[in-house]
Amino acid sequence: MKPNTTVKELVINFLVGQGISEVFLVTGGHISFIVDSFHGRDDIRYICTQHEQAAAMAADAYARMTGKFGVAMTTSGPGSTNLITGIGCSWFDSIPVLLISGSVNTFETKGNLGVRQKGFQETDTVEIVKPITKYSKKVDDPTTILYELEKAVSIATGGRPGPVLLDLPIDVQRAEVNQESLTHYENNSISLELDSNSELIAKAKDTISLLAKAKRPVFIAGAGIRIANAKNEFLKFIETWGIPTVPSWASLDLMVHNHPLYVEQFGVYGNRAANYTVQNADLIISVGSRLDNRMTGAKVETFARGAKKIIVDIDKSELHKAVKADIPVLADAKDFLHILNSVEQSFNNTDFSPWQKKITDWKAKYPIITPDYNKAKYVNPYIFVEQLCKSLPDDIVTVIDAGSNLTWAMQVFEIKGTRKIFSAYGYSPMGYAFPASIGASIALKEQPVVCLIGDGGLQMNIQELQTIFHYKLPIKLFILNNCSYGSLTQFQDELFGSRYEASIPDKGYSFPDFVKVAEAYGLLTEKIANHDEINNKVDFVLNSPGPVVCNVMIDEDSRVLPKTIFGNPIEDQAPLLDRREFSENMIVAPIRKD
Repeated sequence: MKPNTTVKELVINFLVGQGISEVFLVTGGHISFIVDSFHGRDDIRYICTQHEQAAAMAADAYARMTGKFGVAMTTSGPGSTNLITGIGCSWFDSIPVLLISGSVNTFETKGNLGVRQKGFQETDTVEIVKPITKYSKKVDDPTTILYELEKAVSIATGGRPGPVLLDLPIDVQRAEVNQESLTHYENNSISLELDSNSELIAKAKDTISLLAKAKRPVFIAGAGIRIANAKNEFLKFIETWGIPTVPSWASLDLMVHNHPLYVEQFGVYGNRAANYTVQNADLIISVGSRLDNRMTGAKVETFARGAKKIIVDIDKSELHKAVKADIPVLADAKDFLHILNSVEQSFNNTDFSPWQKKITDWKAKYPIITPDYNKAKYVNPYIFVEQLCKSLPDDIVTVIDAGSNLTWAMQVFEIKGTRKIFSAYGYSPMGYAFPASIGASIALKEQPVVCLIGDGGLQMNIQELQTIFHYKLPIKLFILNNCSYGSLTQFQDELFGSRYEASIPDKGYSFPDFVKVAEAYGLLTEKIANHDEINNKVDFVLNSPGPVVCNVMIDEDSRVLPKTIFGNPIEDQAPLLDRREFSENMIVAPIRKD
């Protein structure tokens, strides 16, 4: 290795050394030096998106699929600020992404002049993104570049993962450095505040003791289990004890849905059976879940109110956010599950079969799809997702956007084989799923990926139709088109007397003919207008080579049901059940209203 190199070459070599083979970017003058360093290389390449937001979202999905960190690059000013929505997706879902933004020459910076801007497009990107990154730094000294790269990646991937950003001025990018004299980052300079091993052992024993006495335990599986690569430890624990399990949305694919311990997904938009299960529990073991108010309901004090709660999280702040833990465990999910599995099991003579029978009865009694859904004039979204799942390969990746199409899908999607499903759950911006499906397909060496997105969401990143056309990515894009901002119209039904301001065509929201738009990009298209067309046309889309855009005409009055009304405990969902039937489902005393 030659001792002297340029910073721009070092950056690319560093990424290759970290196992990164693809970078997502939109080029520009202030990042062009680094982009030029891709020239002639066959060990790494860039993928050009049409918008910087899409580059950040694609990098986010790349990280989710590979287990590595994702990388996005962009120029200064509007280029770097356009990354922000994508950075937010990674921040709130704990996804490791390295963002590299170009910047003006160090001698062009405003410094302490008091002016708003000196260099062209000069923007203080570092300060702007600090609240949604684990680390952000302007690298104005070329000799610190290796240190900063190593530090940024270590922080992004360590502890609770997340995005980091390095801002590189043009003169730094093209500066020459001696590799042998560069300072390295010492990984041990940052340590996590976690429970000690002896504390974990004691808390594990207390957990097992409570479990041995429980009659109605529930395991809540959060995304932290996946982040910690602890799926095997998780399955071993629940199967050893036979604990009914409800996943968070972000961990829905941790277990196949015909697993005997899988209940359903729970929360404000949860299935009734899962909500009755959680709300009637006498013991909750939650691992790696934020337990946010979409899971607990707005009144946190009503959540699993009859249960002792063991809550495991690597982030101390999350442990003291809202839900009070009887046993708070500050630990990596894999570490604590490993200890739980090693605790002496001599008193494991529990029998949760009566509890499991009760859950099975609830699941049979309260299916999401009811017979009247078959009467839809166009397509009922629940029936579409159900039929789609029957046609999907068992190893497919599905990316889902925000709003109603996310909720419809999560309520009925079936995990089989090695299927994976994800969205930007914490931030949930409209438009995420499309560029994320690009990142996922690239990560999977251009394998097919299914994308479910609404008509409103697609328009947020519709320009990426050019990206999938250019790279011939086999993305199967299903537009769940209900001709409105569907989740908002449901909100307006509940709070504003169905006055659909800014959310339907008559009130300002409109949309193009998506089939014509996709055809203008040179893409193959399909349209599904009723239930009879679903099976054959879904098969056509899935079996066609390359990208396909399918416009699925959803009934405009389709709503997300069941759904917890704001202020209600999550077991009391709309449409409200007869009060006698509701009370019969409650083992824990129902909350009486005046």
